[in-house]
Amino acid sequence: MPGNWYYVLSCIAAAVLAGNLFATVVVLRSDFYSPLQQRLQLALVWLIPVLGAACCASFASIHGRAVPKPDERFPKPDTFDLPGGEGNSL
Repeated sequence: MPGNWYYVLSCIAAAVLAGNLFATVVVLRSDFYSPLQQRLQLALVWLIPVLGAACCASFASIHGRAVPKPDERFPKPDTFDLPGGEGNSL
């Protein structure tokens, strides 16, 4: 019977390790955070394994998608549709 417990515990440890490694890669690939912020998040990932990894990975993935490129966010000046066309004759 003790052999089954070792198998279960080793599977749980492997899952936690895989989650921490995934969160580490996501945090390190994120260019949104400064190096100090990345180090602090990595400390959180490895000191509080499951909860820290989940929070840091989700925050890094959210910030990776939330920053639009300026060309996609703002229209060009000649596309403003003002009455009378005053804004289109620059």
